[in-house]
Amino acid sequence: MGKFSEKIEKVLTPFGAKLQNIIFMQAISESLQATLPILIVGSFATLISSLDIGAWQSIVQSIPGLLSICQKVTMFTSNGYTLLMLIALAYLYCRKINLKEYISCTALTVAVFLILSEVVDGNIASSALGMRGMILALFVGILVPKSVKFMLDKNFRIRMPNSVPKFVEEGFSILLPAAVVCVVAGIIDYCFTLLGYTSFQTFFYSTIQIPLQGIGLSFGGFVFISCLGALVMWPGLHASTISAFIQPLALAASAANLEAWNAGEALPNIIEYSFMQSGKFGGGANLLLPCIIALVFCKSKQLKSVAKLGIVPAVFCIGEPILFGFPMMLNPMMVIPMVLSTITTYIVYYVGIASGLVGYFTGVVLPWTTPPILNVALSSSTPVRAVIMQLIAMAVGILVYYPFVKGYDNQLLRKEEENGIEDQKSA
Repeated sequence: MGKFSEKIEKVLTPFGAKLQNIIFMQAISESLQATLPILIVGSFATLISSLDIGAWQSIVQSIPGLLSICQKVTMFTSNGYTLLMLIALAYLYCRKINLKEYISCTALTVAVFLILSEVVDGNIASSALGMRGMILALFVGILVPKSVKFMLDKNFRIRMPNSVPKFVEEGFSILLPAAVVCVVAGIIDYCFTLLGYTSFQTFFYSTIQIPLQGIGLSFGGFVFISCLGALVMWPGLHASTISAFIQPLALAASAANLEAWNAGEALPNIIEYSFMQSGKFGGGANLLLPCIIALVFCKSKQLKSVAKLGIVPAVFCIGEPILFGFPMMLNPMMVIPMVLSTITTYIVYYVGIASGLVGYFTGVVLPWTTPPILNVALSSSTPVRAVIMQLIAMAVGILVYYPFVKGYDNQLLRKEEENGIEDQKSA
């Protein structure tokens, strides 16, 4: 087991470190986290306006203006999320690559995205600003600042006299790169309209985003990425290093489900953001589960004390006290259950939904700190059955973790007893 863990550590630690050092992945991850609260607000507005349980709709409609307010909040949060995320992404990435003209470049990035987007009757299509444009926005949010940075580094800029205020100089400095980027974007969009597409965004969505979702949100692809996230936690890296690859696709799938749910249509996606989040007990690698086992079944003082301190954060999907306190990190006894429990819990979820025993998730996006039971109760189209499914998934995950945690507990217990005997002899 020791040799096995050493080999895994040699592979995962440098791999994870390289991923964490990719600047554009840092910017994407941070921009998604920064704007997620806006999406959550929109999801709750949709939940209020669309939830059809008992007399809820009668209550909503009896309050003057409530339905209209919720619909407008949804329109400019959930339905405009891509544009908001793009602003954050462009700003963060410009700062990370040390582009001084980051404000002007952020505005330019948004302009380029709009140039490439679909226009209907002279107006930007509302769908272009929603999840349909998510992946294109990620590309634009990285490529435009990178291109501007390259041109400015090559001194492709207008230079102003020293007497000109700095903010004026920076505005003119980016003028030539902005002209080039906008013209190129316009030409690209026009060329694709000649090929029969309504815009470059339409082409991008149909030929790149949909296939990416088909791969990343297939059960095999999703479980592989989730397992990789659990694996990189073992050497102490954060699972968001990996989840940044899948989160934009999952959010887009959630938006499609939410749109279908509001329209009273069949929900299209099993795997989406709520599916991803509700299969994590205590965050990546299900760290709440070994905490529960330690509290109920273990006898060593170390595991008991760590579990008592870590149980509350783990309930709210903050697993670091368990990761570093047990420790799970670099513990040869824990690498297998960290991955295996990830596989088994998602299998339970997927089989339950695919078989029709449990309904699809509606697309409502909840805070990632929402505790188990509550998260599926609020986001599933069949709340009661979803809660039962989650309890089954939790039980299966505990069964996976149990022999490994107990084996580790026995090791610690023997050490504690030996240390106790030595202390008595020295006394």
